[in-house]
Formats: sequence, C-alpha cells, structure tokens
Amino acid sequence: MSKVLELQRPRLLTDVVGERLREAIVTGDLKLGEQVSEAQLAQLMNVSKTPVREALLRLKAEGLVEIHPQRGTFVFRLSPAEVAHLCQFRAMVETEALREAMQSQPKVLVKRLAGFVKAMKSAEQTQDLPALARLDMDFHWAFLELCDNDYLRAGYELLRYQLNALRHRSPISNAVPSHQILVEAIAGEDAAAATNLLREHIQENEPRYRVACGLE
Repeated sequence: MSKVLELQRPRLLTDVVGERLREAIVTGDLKLGEQVSEAQLAQLMNVSKTPVREALLRLKAEGLVEIHPQRGTFVFRLSPAEVAHLCQFRAMVETEALREAMQSQPKVLVKRLAGFVKAMKSAEQTQDLPALARLDMDFHWAFLELCDNDYLRAGYELLRYQLNALRHRSPISNAVPSHQILVEAIAGEDAAAATNLLREHIQENEPRYRVACGLE
C-alpha cells in the first residue's frame, strides 16, 4: 500500500511539556523537593495550564513529582528508608532480568554492554558527567530490553526516572571498572557470578543516592 496515505500525527502539547519537565527534573534544572507551580510553569513554557497539569499527572505516575492537595506539587525527594527500598527493589528486578537476558540473547547482551563501557571510557576522559549518567542508565536498561519478561520491564519503569535523576546528581566515580567486571562475568556465561556482582554494584550505589537526596 502506498505511503502517501500515511498520516503524520502531530505531537500532543502535553507530551512535549511532559518531556521538557521530565528532562528538567532528571538533569537538575528542577531541584529535588522543590515546589513547582502550574501557573509559573505554564508562563515559562508559554502554554496554558491544562497541558502542564496533565503532564504533571503523568510525571506523578513516573515517581518524579508528588501532588499534595491543599499543599501543592513538589519534585520528588526520597527519605532514607525509601532510598534503601528503591535499591532493594532495583536489585531484585535487575538481577532477574540479567539472568533472563543471559539465557535469551547472551551474545547481543555482551556486545551491547561492551559498547556502553567503551563509551563510558570516552566520557570519563572528557569528564562528561551527564553522558556518564546516561550511559550508566543505558547499561542497566539493556538487561530489561533483552529479557523476555514484560512484567519485569513494567516493574522497572516504576523507578527508572527516579534512578535517572539520582544518577545525574551523583555521578559514579568508578564507572568503567565497575561495569567492565560485570561484562566479563556475563561474557563468561557465569550467571551466578554476574548476578552477585550486579547485586553488590547496586548496593554500593545506596550511599550516592542518599547524598543526591540531601540525606548526608
């Protein structure tokens, strides 16, 4: 069938506003715990309050904002217990996803992860901290992309953007070696060693996330 009949759907304004606000939270333009105003955001973005309100509701579902009736809307900020629970849940989901990805697409997984580590080396050399944060997320998201379990992916979406925001605020200092050792274990087809290393790696990040949330 001719592509002449295909229609290009215009992007909804709510989608555009949501992406910009998500980026502002993740990269730190909006601070953790900061109160945000629909009216002020609408004025800054030159839009009406309706797409801003709808976008904030979506970001609430992603864990990036908290909406309190009579109090207002705030960028998320985690308590010490919430940081611990986030890392615990992350370890549970990522280790299982890694195990499944090693079974279903081992060669693709190793190739993709090795590519991320190579890019991390370049980012470390140029001290490109935002790039390191993105690559860190891409590395771990590969486990979810290459596993066959849609429920694991859906579960990880609950914390994906919070993790992005925390990574940008607390760049990992040993990105290359801590991820290279994981690639080597995965390439060696040792699922037990790989998942144990991954669990330790995630637990080591908890102090960084506490700092990112202003807890230390």
